[in-house]
Amino acid sequence: MNAGFLTIAIGLGAGAIALWIDNRFPRLGPDEMGKALLHVIASVAVGYASGPAMQTLTASDDSLVVLLGVFAVGFPAVVYCLVAGVWMIKVAQRMLSGNLR
Repeated sequence: MNAGFLTIAIGLGAGAIALWIDNRFPRLGPDEMGKALLHVIASVAVGYASGPAMQTLTASDDSLVVLLGVFAVGFPAVVYCLVAGVWMIKVAQRMLSGNLR
Protein backbone atom coordinates (compact mmCIF):
# COMPACT_ATOMS: atom_id res chain seq x y z
CA MET A 1 0.00 0.00 0.00
CA ASN A 2 1.50 3.31 -1.04
CA ALA A 3 1.02 6.72 0.56
CA GLY A 4 -1.33 8.01 -2.15
CA PHE A 5 -3.77 5.15 -1.73
CA LEU A 6 -3.68 5.55 2.05
CA THR A 7 -4.37 9.28 1.75
CA ILE A 8 -7.37 8.64 -0.49
CA ALA A 9 -8.67 5.94 1.86
CA ILE A 10 -8.36 8.22 4.90
CA GLY A 11 -10.10 11.04 3.02
CA LEU A 12 -12.98 8.80 1.95
CA GLY A 13 -13.28 7.44 5.48
CA ALA A 14 -13.35 10.96 6.92
CA GLY A 15 -16.05 11.91 4.41
CA ALA A 16 -18.13 8.87 5.32
CA ILE A 17 -17.85 9.64 9.02
CA ALA A 18 -18.72 13.31 8.40
CA LEU A 19 -21.88 12.30 6.53
CA TRP A 20 -22.71 9.79 9.26
CA ILE A 21 -22.33 12.46 11.97
CA ASP A 22 -24.62 14.80 10.05
CA ASN A 23 -27.20 12.07 9.52
CA ARG A 24 -27.02 10.53 13.00
CA PHE A 25 -26.93 13.77 15.00
CA PRO A 26 -28.97 16.32 13.00
CA ARG A 27 -29.37 18.64 16.00
CA LEU A 28 -25.62 19.32 16.06
CA GLY A 29 -25.85 21.25 12.81
CA PRO A 30 -26.47 25.00 12.85
CA ASP A 31 -29.74 26.55 11.72
CA GLU A 32 -28.37 29.96 10.72
CA MET A 33 -25.80 31.00 8.15
CA GLY A 34 -23.75 32.92 10.73
CA LYS A 35 -23.32 29.87 12.94
CA ALA A 36 -22.47 27.69 9.95
CA LEU A 37 -19.87 30.22 8.86
CA LEU A 38 -18.38 30.21 12.37
CA HIS A 39 -18.07 26.43 12.18
CA VAL A 40 -16.30 26.69 8.82
CA ILE A 41 -13.91 29.32 10.21
CA ALA A 42 -13.28 27.20 13.31
CA SER A 43 -12.67 24.09 11.22
CA VAL A 44 -10.14 25.91 9.07
CA ALA A 45 -8.42 27.17 12.24
CA VAL A 46 -8.35 23.63 13.67
CA GLY A 47 -6.96 22.30 10.40
CA TYR A 48 -4.33 25.02 10.30
CA ALA A 49 -3.37 24.48 13.95
CA SER A 50 -3.10 20.72 13.52
CA GLY A 51 -0.44 21.14 10.82
CA PRO A 52 2.57 21.73 13.11
CA ALA A 53 1.44 18.94 15.45
CA MET A 54 1.10 16.55 12.52
CA GLN A 55 4.49 17.58 11.18
CA THR A 56 6.13 16.94 14.54
CA LEU A 57 4.41 13.62 15.17
CA THR A 58 4.87 12.20 11.69
CA ALA A 59 8.60 13.04 11.67
CA SER A 60 9.15 10.44 14.37
CA ASP A 61 10.84 7.10 13.68
CA ASP A 62 8.35 5.29 15.91
CA SER A 63 5.41 4.02 13.86
CA LEU A 64 3.08 4.17 16.89
CA VAL A 65 3.71 7.90 17.24
CA VAL A 66 3.09 8.41 13.52
CA LEU A 67 -0.22 6.52 13.70
CA LEU A 68 -1.18 8.53 16.78
CA GLY A 69 -0.47 11.73 14.88
CA VAL A 70 -2.49 10.68 11.86
CA PHE A 71 -5.52 9.24 13.63
CA ALA A 72 -5.65 11.33 16.82
CA VAL A 73 -4.77 14.73 15.36
CA GLY A 74 -5.14 14.80 11.59
CA PHE A 75 -8.18 12.59 11.06
CA PRO A 76 -10.50 14.44 13.49
CA ALA A 77 -9.44 17.77 11.97
CA VAL A 78 -10.35 16.55 8.48
CA VAL A 79 -13.66 15.14 9.72
CA TYR A 80 -14.55 18.47 11.35
CA CYS A 81 -13.68 20.38 8.16
CA LEU A 82 -15.93 18.10 6.14
CA VAL A 83 -18.80 18.23 8.66
CA ALA A 84 -18.63 22.02 8.70
CA GLY A 85 -18.77 22.02 4.90
CA VAL A 86 -21.80 19.74 4.89
CA TRP A 87 -23.53 21.99 7.43
CA MET A 88 -22.78 25.06 5.31
CA ILE A 89 -24.25 23.39 2.22
CA LYS A 90 -27.37 22.35 4.12
CA VAL A 91 -27.94 25.84 5.54
CA ALA A 92 -27.44 27.39 2.10
CA GLN A 93 -29.91 24.93 0.58
CA ARG A 94 -32.50 25.77 3.23
CA MET A 95 -32.02 29.49 2.59
CA LEU A 96 -32.45 29.10 -1.18
CA SER A 97 -35.24 26.50 -1.16
CA GLY A 98 -38.09 29.02 -1.33
CA ASN A 99 -36.40 31.37 -3.82
CA LEU A 100 -35.75 28.92 -6.64
CA ARG A 101 -39.35 27.96 -7.44
